[in-house]
Amino acid sequence: MAWSDLPIDLLRRISSQLSIVELVRLSLVCTSWNFTPTNCALLRFQCRPSPWLLLSNDVNEASGTLTFRELTIEGEEAIISFQRRFSSITYNTYGRRCFGSKDGWLVTLDKIELQPRLFNPITKANILLPSLYDFIMPQFASDGFIRNSCNEILLDIMSDDLRDIYFHKFIFSSNNASGTVVVIYGIKKALALARSEDLTWVLGPQLSFYSTKDDEQFEDVCYHEENERFYAITNFSMVLAFDLNGENVELICPNRPNNYYHTINFDYMYYIAFLSGTLIRIERVIDITHNRHHNATTMAIFVFKFVPSVVTSSSSSYSQWIPINELGEYSIFVGCNQTFSLDHTVATGIKPNCIYFSDHWSNMLLGNVDCDVGLCDLHNDRIQYILHPNPRTNWPPSIWFTPSFSYIEYLSFC
Repeated sequence: MAWSDLPIDLLRRISSQLSIVELVRLSLVCTSWNFTPTNCALLRFQCRPSPWLLLSNDVNEASGTLTFRELTIEGEEAIISFQRRFSSITYNTYGRRCFGSKDGWLVTLDKIELQPRLFNPITKANILLPSLYDFIMPQFASDGFIRNSCNEILLDIMSDDLRDIYFHKFIFSSNNASGTVVVIYGIKKALALARSEDLTWVLGPQLSFYSTKDDEQFEDVCYHEENERFYAITNFSMVLAFDLNGENVELICPNRPNNYYHTINFDYMYYIAFLSGTLIRIERVIDITHNRHHNATTMAIFVFKFVPSVVTSSSSSYSQWIPINELGEYSIFVGCNQTFSLDHTVATGIKPNCIYFSDHWSNMLLGNVDCDVGLCDLHNDRIQYILHPNPRTNWPPSIWFTPSFSYIEYLSFC
């Protein structure tokens, strides 16, 4: 019997014992084993990878290499174990910084052309996005610096550092070429949108229409698939919703000033996500006390669910954030990546009811990123740190990544 003629039940049993990387190799054996969406449905195979942590390269490691560590559970503790290293992807990653990610995709960005690409390291698929260089229109000064003005704030940035200082997050709606990508960029963390077929990026919603605070800025964006809208949160918990074109903007929640935001001792990061149709806000408190013997460290995480406007008997309406400590079977992953949630019964290497966090970066100083990777167990309000401080260089910041077979049909078959 030829390998391609193996019974489906036997092939399904084999595939159920393999990791996603091994499944990719299996799919290359022959055309009939190619895991196209049709064959996946036919085999009913369950690929249940836990998230991977994309780490910055070691000093002597080529920049064309991506190094991941997989999450697992040992006893009651979450750890990172298996190392996944991709070294045959130099064309897609050399000299490019990785942002992201969603459903197996990263956004990679070069320093010169500022040309972003969606890239799946599992399948090697690439989707080109419009260049960001012409969109931001930097003005080159005679001293080699770039001077960019935003709300009367001037910042001198060396052109070689523009990519790493000026662009913060990329968030996309779907894992195909027709999806919309949102970038958080600039000194004031504004929004811009584009699709792969677009010639340029367009401005997203403007905070000036909804806020009078000069220091309010966007911190995170999530996409809600059911109503096909993006939701963006600011550092004062204001939430705006908008469609895939950046239009039909709606104020979901006005700002809720945090008097402790960016104090000398603490930094606050905000993230936004949907969980079972409910809008969730995650507030991360980071100790940045100066002149101490330990790194900037996540000290606490608080989670809130959004209760929409309710009309009271006095004809007034209100909306509010309600604190919660129960996510059910789910955990949420935050950091420099796109915020996402996973069910621990599907991703079996994670603990339920936790907020997993990775390195944060908010002060716009290159390389000034402390190792801060761990989880907050909401049930007992316990913080567990997964990586020890400074096991490696922390630039660029580590990000969570979920491996996927997206666009596996682009692979070469034997």
